[in-house]
Amino acid sequence: MAEEMPRITPKICGVCPTTHHMCSTKTLDDLFHVDPPRPAKLIRELINSAFIYEDHALHFYFLGGPDFVVGPDAPAAERNILGVIAKVGLEIGKQVIDIRKRVRNIITELGGRVIHPVCGLPGGVSRGLTEENREEFRKTAADAVEFAKFSLQLFDDVVLKNKTYVDLIVGDIYKHETYYMGLVDENNKVNLYDGQLRVVTPTGEEFAKFEAKDYLDHISEHVEPWSYVKFPFLRKVGWKGFVDGPDSGVFRVAPLARLNASEGMATPQAQAAHDKMYETLGGKPAHNTLAYPRASVSLKRLAGRSSTTTRPTSAASLRRRISSSRPSATRRRSACPSSARRRDSSRTVSSTTVC
Repeated sequence: MAEEMPRITPKICGVCPTTHHMCSTKTLDDLFHVDPPRPAKLIRELINSAFIYEDHALHFYFLGGPDFVVGPDAPAAERNILGVIAKVGLEIGKQVIDIRKRVRNIITELGGRVIHPVCGLPGGVSRGLTEENREEFRKTAADAVEFAKFSLQLFDDVVLKNKTYVDLIVGDIYKHETYYMGLVDENNKVNLYDGQLRVVTPTGEEFAKFEAKDYLDHISEHVEPWSYVKFPFLRKVGWKGFVDGPDSGVFRVAPLARLNASEGMATPQAQAAHDKMYETLGGKPAHNTLAYPRASVSLKRLAGRSSTTTRPTSAASLRRRISSSRPSATRRRSACPSSARRRDSSRTVSSTTVC
């Protein structure tokens, strides 16, 4: 049955199953011709934003970041999370683990489980918010914003103030001038859940903008005999091989591409981080592959977005705030909701909104 696809599709990946779950659930919306009510969309977006945040935190502190934070010249055995902890301190290491745990709890509570969520239904979600977990999530979100700001400052202090690192990032090594594709809202600002796919040229002009359902009108796939991986390319440009430039249909996605394909960020603090990044990189679009970790931290800031601008928080005050707002051990789950187009009131999405 089609309704099972949101539970089957995520099984292809244990690293980003939430994204697969959301994409397949939105596909069901289109298949059933239903438009989820605003509360359901907000719950989905909350789950997706929580995933984006914790996933980028994982990359920055555990996977890609150690090469920068610990240093490319450090022994390979030290370029890992333990090396990062040694560099930034044990307390910061604890905060990394704590904030990821709390953000992942949002996915667990609303998605059913943190790996391979099961909440998506045509036109809605399977559960909503209780007042108890809403307040808990608000505290988590506030702390997540502060920790994202701390992470940006850490990157600036450790990486951008090191001329060797900056020269490596902005140099010609690993620099490829390609097309870029990312999801944007009606103002061409970065969106992590909904909107249109926007493609820009290597010089930053808009090349295409389309709905996800029109994907095959714009994207085709190339196959090589030596790999099971398919290589997507822009159909209107064509496949010219593994080369860059405006005559090659090769395009890039993920953090840096999302920023390159947009006209900025949707919130003031994220926009400030966006502007600072491109000032360092020498303009937009940026083609430096080693800039992806910095773009990743900017997206983490957007995922933990706040509508207000606050003063920078010191590491000490951040530690106090996070330790004082850890959630209680007991939580209740609500048996919410499903398709908004179904008449049975027991399957109507909760009207509780995500503020």
